[in-house]
Amino acid sequence: MRNWRTRVAGLVGVRTEAGDFAFGAKGERAIGGRLDKWARAQGWHVLHAVPVGRNGADIDHVLIGPFGVVTVNTKRTRGKVWAAEQALLVNGVRTDYLRNSRHEVARARKLLDAAYGRHVPVRGAIVFVGVQGFTLKGGGPKDVAVLPDVKALRRWLRRRGRVLPPEDVAGVYEVARLPQTWRT
Repeated sequence: MRNWRTRVAGLVGVRTEAGDFAFGAKGERAIGGRLDKWARAQGWHVLHAVPVGRNGADIDHVLIGPFGVVTVNTKRTRGKVWAAEQALLVNGVRTDYLRNSRHEVARARKLLDAAYGRHVPVRGAIVFVGVQGFTLKGGGPKDVAVLPDVKALRRWLRRRGRVLPPEDVAGVYEVARLPQTWRT
């Protein structure tokens, strides 16, 4: 049962850290469930809530398949999303989602390259749940896929093409599932 203060805050429309966490976690579970289903059907691999480093940071989902490695950052909102090459706004407020996704990609690439012993192609995707409006200016960022929903993620993955042969998909998964791979 939720803390009574959190419950009362929710009833009167006051945001709390616990309420925000629960709201976001619901979006992560929704995306995670889809990724699990796709991974089983397509022979892909997926890891959830991958702890990175030693300061409590994590990557929402790491997807490994013929398209390479994709770090998936899940964001749940009831608002409007606007994205361009260097900015991402939710309800007109600039967020740090692009910067964080780029950092996750760079970190994952460095750690996976070291663990696997050669270059591992890593891309980032920010996937929204519950958006009310979605705009990509100029096609959005070139290095991070900003997607309005989980269906758009699936379409994007299908268009990625094959960048890893099956033996590398299996090999990268073997090192990615080891906790020591993600510690710096």
